Amino acid sequence: MTRRQLQSLVHDVGKYVARTARNLPPEPTREMVDMLVRDLYELRPGQHASAVFASLVAFAGAPPLDDVRALFVEIDRLEPEVRAGAPAAVGRAARIARDIEARLRALAEGA
Repeated sequence: MTRRQLQSLVHDVGKYVARTARNLPPEPTREMVDMLVRDLYELRPGQHASAVFASLVAFAGAPPLDDVRALFVEIDRLEPEVRAGAPAAVGRAARIARDIEARLRALAEGA
């Protein structure tokens, strides 16, 4: 992937996946959990963040992106628990979201 494509991923996916996760307190309110749900599972109307990511990198098979794909798989597996507001799942999903953003930023900076 080019640097520009990676920067687009940072902006179009990483930034939005982590926007609520960056500010999530240890005991988030229902409103904050709902914001996280929108970031992770409704990034675009009817699309999980993982689907948006997949559409943007469908042509790229670089190993670092495979690591990010695996993180999205984990976030998607957590969906029922996150939507239910389960504290451990919400916390884990937020940590993964921040990790995705950090990994995408590092890839863009290194390109």
